Amino acid sequence: ELFAKIKSCKELVKRVKVLKEVNLDFLTKEAGAFHFDMGKKPSIYSDLYLSNSSAHNPLLDRIISKLVTVCATLNEYPHVRFPVKNTLCKDLAFLFQQKMNEFVGSNAEWWYNGDGLHPNTERATLLLLDRKDDCLSPLIHEFTYEAMVNDLLPIDDERITYESVNAGTAREGSEEATTKMDALLNDNDEVWVELRGKHIADVIQTLSTKIRDIVNSGSGSALNNSAKGSGKALSINQMAKALKALPEYREIMSKLSQHMQIAHQCMDSFNKQGLLDLSDLEQTLATGKTDEGRTPKLKELLGQVVEEFRKQSDSMMRLRLLAIVVVSQRGLASQDTLQKLLREANLHPDELAILQNLEKMNCPLVQDEGKNNGKLARMRDKRVASFGGGGSESESEYSSSRYACLMKSVMENSATGNLSVDEYPSVMPLPDPEAMLGSSSMSKMKSVRSVRKSAGSAKWSKTSTGGDKGKKKAQGARQIVFMVGGMCYSELRSAREVMVATGTEIVVGATRFIAPKDFLKDLHSFG
Repeated sequence: ELFAKIKSCKELVKRVKVLKEVNLDFLTKEAGAFHFDMGKKPSIYSDLYLSNSSAHNPLLDRIISKLVTVCATLNEYPHVRFPVKNTLCKDLAFLFQQKMNEFVGSNAEWWYNGDGLHPNTERATLLLLDRKDDCLSPLIHEFTYEAMVNDLLPIDDERITYESVNAGTAREGSEEATTKMDALLNDNDEVWVELRGKHIADVIQTLSTKIRDIVNSGSGSALNNSAKGSGKALSINQMAKALKALPEYREIMSKLSQHMQIAHQCMDSFNKQGLLDLSDLEQTLATGKTDEGRTPKLKELLGQVVEEFRKQSDSMMRLRLLAIVVVSQRGLASQDTLQKLLREANLHPDELAILQNLEKMNCPLVQDEGKNNGKLARMRDKRVASFGGGGSESESEYSSSRYACLMKSVMENSATGNLSVDEYPSVMPLPDPEAMLGSSSMSKMKSVRSVRKSAGSAKWSKTSTGGDKGKKKAQGARQIVFMVGGMCYSELRSAREVMVATGTEIVVGATRFIAPKDFLKDLHSFG
């Protein structure tokens, strides 16, 4: 019908030399990340997690149809893997294989990596994951730049409104004049691309250094002398004045100043909400260990949780912390303990419903002693448990970022050929690891090891000055990781880190990307 309309417009046809239909049914978040914009309004959680698995589900058809267009665009005919215990992912995996086979059979001219006729002779792997298998990661406070912006500031997709300081409109010593400005945070912003995955402390340090380097240039000597004379670092007001003083650097200074102001707004919100102590408590609950490596008693941790409840005026923050307690311990030891925490949390009815809906995501509020034979519950009454079996500590230089999302270890194992076939089977038989990754990749993967740095005594102090040494050239088979139910920003960051560490190209996707507030809204949608 659309082509008929185009053909009927003679003036248009005269001007069109080539017209080709491209099958794109997805959106790109950034280079290497895509999403389907599904679930924002309305949420898809009820259709995903409450529908009859034996009945036909149109939502799964929509997800898979979109996923086929992603693979078709990437020229990938991937091996499909899924968590063996997850029925939803299994259904999606077999449905994808069927739809992808149909696509390949009906498009004779289409080619794919691994067909033996094109430069990249290794087939990709598509790994399907489910938000239900990790409800902790989207609840934890994350202190990398992108995650903080999406968690703490008002942002609409890529557009953010921030307070910009206007130089020249406020006299010295008087209150700074500000104007609301809009900015787009995406791949077109090189500063954003460089900084989005960094810890907020590194972001501010990097921006300060870049701005200082410009001010220290010959053109900025007058401004620099003024700053030296005051004995203080450049304030945001002084940076705004630098825009006028250094016209040749106006574009880059404007961009750096923009990000410095956004980063400081993140820190203002961080301080206002008292997240320093709260984050340390969250990290201990998630990893099962304190900053010093000690495994505390659960009773001690719950006492700290109650103290935090009493300090925190925002009921949604209390809900979030209580949800972290429940999920990290895979249920509280008794109904009595739960009721005591609920009394202290003092949640609104809607918030209580959100907490109760965690059970629909296979996160019990109280441990089933019959299922665990009582042993695990009794153990946790003495010592705090770690989420994910204890293998969830990150390589971050900051003790406030000790927890690593479960998806990261899965991606690492997949990229290095060590992902268990028993735990993550394939729809079709898999070739041997060397055939999947390439022999050159295999030899390099064997040398990849953890470089976990010891945590510093201060929550925001670095334990090492090390950092990324630059991206490795992607090699071997491409890894595509798709999260149904929404991917959080710590997982998006982890994908970049694994790609840098292993040299394997990783493309991640999701029904949509979610901040903590989005996940809580999705839980609320269960009703």
